[in-house]
Amino acid sequence: MKIGSILIEVIDFDTIWNLDDMVIEKRRSASFQGLPEAQDEARDLRIGVFLPEGYPLTPLSLIIESLRIANLISDSAQFSYVLISETGETVRSSCEFPAPISAGINDSEKVDVLLVCAGMNSVHIRSKALNGWLRKAYRSGLTVGGISSGAFLLANAGLLDERTCAIHWETEEALRETYHRVKVSGDIFCIDGRIITCAGGISTLDLMLHLVADFRDRLFARQLAECLIYPSVRGGHEPARINLRARTGLTHPKVLRAIEMMEENVEAPLKVSEICDVLGTSPRHLERLFSRLVRMSPSEYYMRLRLREAKRLLTLTEIPVVEVALRCGFSNATHFSRRFRDMYEAAPREQRKTWLKM
Repeated sequence: MKIGSILIEVIDFDTIWNLDDMVIEKRRSASFQGLPEAQDEARDLRIGVFLPEGYPLTPLSLIIESLRIANLISDSAQFSYVLISETGETVRSSCEFPAPISAGINDSEKVDVLLVCAGMNSVHIRSKALNGWLRKAYRSGLTVGGISSGAFLLANAGLLDERTCAIHWETEEALRETYHRVKVSGDIFCIDGRIITCAGGISTLDLMLHLVADFRDRLFARQLAECLIYPSVRGGHEPARINLRARTGLTHPKVLRAIEMMEENVEAPLKVSEICDVLGTSPRHLERLFSRLVRMSPSEYYMRLRLREAKRLLTLTEIPVVEVALRCGFSNATHFSRRFRDMYEAAPREQRKTWLKM
């Protein structure tokens, strides 16, 4: 196939496309209910993308580029998008990039799919007008989706009650705390009837490829993946957070297991000696391992881990400061405040106020 002066070789992706996940997703999604007829080359697919202030730029870029390149491959303008904000005015991304907004929620045009692309600040957005618009869009038969932390806005509109969703791992706990009727999967994307949710980041591309595959066909999506130099297309059930070894760069099994135990016991911290008993090693040996591989002691690493979790809870939830302290293993609020200030140069309440002003 030739696109302009670029020759694209249609290759067999069966060894890299997760066919089992494709089958699972197709069965579970009922072919993305609400889309125009799949495999109909005469039909167009128009995606509306709702952006609040502070939206994440990476998912938006992947959505737009996927549609642009899909048009190049099909040699048509079959795929299109429109960017929407609540008021129709320009909004800026978390890195201050202005989005070319075309419409507001009161004058948006007809689309086939509506995606809400939102960042961490979405946990504090409360808008009756937006909630009503999202509910109306869903009732009209549209496929409605949340990208990155967009699931928060869908949940706020009541669209995720008793449904399973995907969300960025940083806001996963906050969603569980705020909306008890929502089931959080920990996967990169979920399809539940006409509701689709995605953890954002690069996984947005995985979702777009599955969406395009369902609308056209799998071969077309493979060609799109090849153009984007994306050989390992993932199914929706892949974990949204990479494993501990990959995100820390550590390989020593005892150190990895120690950190794993710390992450699993934040509210009721273990003693270093208790961790050593499970590992079958001495505190002195573990201290040497951490000093050599992590450049700090096990107790210091544990403390930093608990304080990072406290910061996450302070910025992404409305849990009282005293309860945040308890959930992060501090029985004394004064001790918690002192340690938090030592690490972040701000008291817990100041941290929360600063975030809300951003």
